[in-house]
Amino acid sequence: MSAVDLMAQEATELSAAQQAELLDFTGYLKTRHPQAPAVAADDSKLAELVAFFALYRKDFGSFVFDRDEANAR
Repeated sequence: MSAVDLMAQEATELSAAQQAELLDFTGYLKTRHPQAPAVAADDSKLAELVAFFALYRKDFGSFVFDRDEANAR
């Protein structure tokens, strides 16, 4: 049995409120760990743009803005 099947089986045993919370959590996981968009092999322009901008993708998940430090500059 796959992980998806096990999760579906477990989810059916939850209350409606818990199922809603589970859906909210899966949405959170999708935003926390985004997947790269699928690129079609024949769409060379899109693939070229994705490759170009890949260098500029940064993970700002651990960034903490310090107003005092910014103002001190």
